[in-house]
Amino acid sequence: DSSSTEYGELALGQNVTCAFMSWEGYNFEDAIIISNRLVEQDKFASIHIKKHEVEARDTKLGPEEITRDIPNVGEESLRELDETGIVRIGAEVGPDDILVGKITPKGETELSAEEKLLRAIFGEKAREVKDTSLRVPHGEWGKVINVRVFSRDSGDDLPAGVNQWVQAWIAQKRRISVGDKLAGRHGNKGVISLIAPAEDMPFLPDGTPVDIILNPIGVPSRMNLGQVLETHLGWAAQMLGFKVLTPVFDGASDAAIEDALARV
Repeated sequence: DSSSTEYGELALGQNVTCAFMSWEGYNFEDAIIISNRLVEQDKFASIHIKKHEVEARDTKLGPEEITRDIPNVGEESLRELDETGIVRIGAEVGPDDILVGKITPKGETELSAEEKLLRAIFGEKAREVKDTSLRVPHGEWGKVINVRVFSRDSGDDLPAGVNQWVQAWIAQKRRISVGDKLAGRHGNKGVISLIAPAEDMPFLPDGTPVDIILNPIGVPSRMNLGQVLETHLGWAAQMLGFKVLTPVFDGASDAAIEDALARV
């Protein structure tokens, strides 16, 4: 249903095959090793949505304008813009791509010698503008999922001096990577130090490779034995095909977990 529900039930996190063991020093100081299979299957992938916005204002030299007609910009850079100069919904964008085309009048101090000569000859007809378009910041990329345009001409309530206001939302799908932090339900947390190929991960007696390796020293040092009990109960639930409900402070008892393991 969503990132946290499935079939109407709360489903936080992922159920993965876990091993408590040391592995060539890569899980030193609570570091975590995960299998590449988790990355390929987007098990811990996340969606990040960021809003970008730009205003077209009145200036002393004239009004700013949102347009597709931007000086010194090739047609290739305008391919994702509509006729009004605003990026279309569904466009895939990357660093420095134009989201909203905008031009601003240049002041006298910003004009080059050639531009000053043209203005002296042709007057205001040769008035120059500069590119002040809204662009995707460096290091960002994703898909445009929504665009909203507010205009004074349309009757929208805008701040003084603002003629137009454009907002664009970019969604970015990020897969889990080295340096990301993982946490369990019992205060057990750590940073991913290595993403290992599935064939290099330790495996169970039946040949099933584990998905994640945790440091066993992190259990007694933090006295959070709940993660070990949860691991055993989850294993029994998977093998016997049942679900376990564990309300806060009222979860399964040690005897219930031992009984479930005895039936495996």
